[in-house]
Amino acid sequence: MGVMLSNRQEQLLDFIVREYVKTAEPVGSAVVSRKAIFDASSATVRNEMQALEEAGLIYQPHTSAGRIPTDKGYRWFVNRLVNTGHYDVDPRAKRKIDEAISDAGDDPRGLSRNAAQALQELSESLVIANVERSNDFYKTGLSSLMEFPEFREFNRMFQLADFFDHFDNMFERMEREFFHENSAMENFNILIGRENPLRNIQDETVIVVRHRLPHGNIGTLTIIGPTRMDYRKNIGLARYASEALDKASE
Repeated sequence: MGVMLSNRQEQLLDFIVREYVKTAEPVGSAVVSRKAIFDASSATVRNEMQALEEAGLIYQPHTSAGRIPTDKGYRWFVNRLVNTGHYDVDPRAKRKIDEAISDAGDDPRGLSRNAAQALQELSESLVIANVERSNDFYKTGLSSLMEFPEFREFNRMFQLADFFDHFDNMFERMEREFFHENSAMENFNILIGRENPLRNIQDETVIVVRHRLPHGNIGTLTIIGPTRMDYRKNIGLARYASEALDKASE
């Protein structure tokens, strides 16, 4: 990303992302001083937050004294997460995914749908499954996103609903953008906010994993939620579901 951060700035940005994901409230220097793990004066925290803002990693909404992550800030957080692999999946979530997959036997369509339903319930996000060769799409979880404060604005919800309704027609372009031009992450990709080429979901994050299905089929699972999603949880869930489907298809 070309941004060099000190250890303290890395800790601070990590804290701001996690705190904002948890609370949906802009994070002020007072909250950082009270909760953050490093020992620094309020003035130092303010200076470091200013440096992160100048680097384009956080910004200050007009209505608040606190800061929230930019797409670039989330990208830094996600890259660090993926590189370290720190996204353990809760054992109960693993069990739910395993049971959903087991219940479907070796039916590619059933496996795809069951995995999507389990992922949706666990991530509380919108999930779309597809069996690629047959273009069999299963979409679930649009109503779950209404629980997020980000989607209470009618225009944003309308755009997302439109995307949801027409996803089947957009999938070919999305698949091309997500996989074939990103060979380093051939079976797993994340696009955050404006990184997304699909205009009507440029305020959201999209996680896509490709996996095997029985009888030579290939499937994809797509998780869509606010950029303020729980990345550690959702990346872990998507990867675990993908690996479990691969195993079930051997």
